Amino acid sequence: MQYGFSIIVRGDAASPATFDAMAERAEALGIDALWSSDHLVMPPFITSSYPGRADGQLPDDWKRTYYQPFSVLNYLAARTTKVRLGTSVLILPMRNPLEVAAQMAELDRLSGGRANFGVGVGWYSEEFAALGYPFKDRGKRTDDGLAIVKKLWTEAKASHDSPYFSFTDTELGPKPVQRPHLPIYIGGNSPAAMRRTARFADAWHPFKITPEGLAETRPVLEAALREAGRSSDGFPIAPKIALTFQDGPASAGQAPSEGRPQDIVDTLRRFRDAGATEFCFDIMTETLPVALDTMERFAQEVRDKI
Repeated sequence: MQYGFSIIVRGDAASPATFDAMAERAEALGIDALWSSDHLVMPPFITSSYPGRADGQLPDDWKRTYYQPFSVLNYLAARTTKVRLGTSVLILPMRNPLEVAAQMAELDRLSGGRANFGVGVGWYSEEFAALGYPFKDRGKRTDDGLAIVKKLWTEAKASHDSPYFSFTDTELGPKPVQRPHLPIYIGGNSPAAMRRTARFADAWHPFKITPEGLAETRPVLEAALREAGRSSDGFPIAPKIALTFQDGPASAGQAPSEGRPQDIVDTLRRFRDAGATEFCFDIMTETLPVALDTMERFAQEVRDKI
């Protein structure tokens, strides 16, 4: 089992000092990975609703400060030696995949082969519109982008022809350190996300799922893997879930991984029994003291009991 934490890259607490402190604590505690989320711009909602909060709104301080994943992860690549560094998740269809292929390969080089590539299709239609990318075909463009990225990472001279991109005998360097390429995590809980996982990914990365939801959904993933000609035995599953230490069990609206240490242990064991092999933990109160305390308590009170 592997364990990672989301870096505080947004809001008033996000700063180089925060990145340093979280990375230093992660390496001292033997945490496996640190993950950075992704937004570029935040126009007003018209039809969108943020799925990560009950009120559907983005916090005001996120609009003031939201560090980009490549800035944060490249910065930490030079300041760490052991912890893996990943995107959870990069919204691929609102970026040029050729640029992303180069950026992720360079991160893998700068970190000495410690990069993870988490990908999602996105939910924020107004952000897509502001950036000039269509929203409705984002799934198809994600698949196209993943095909492009893998070609550029693994082929000396790559060619591609699709409705979105066309190039011939195109060279990209440097290549990633990891072979055949750095691990690809596909975010999302939908059947389409699991088909995408089966086609392109090294791990499935569901968001805000429960142990029961994972157990119910896992057969859909296994069927998609079989259809793609891949084995489901031991296929990595890396849920992204909230982690909160508090005096009582989870209340209404909270994840089952928010509670007392034993509540968290019991929940993570249920995830393990449902097929989880790795976790990315979101810290719900994004301040540095809470983040460091949560990491410390997880390592001391939970990790060895799973």
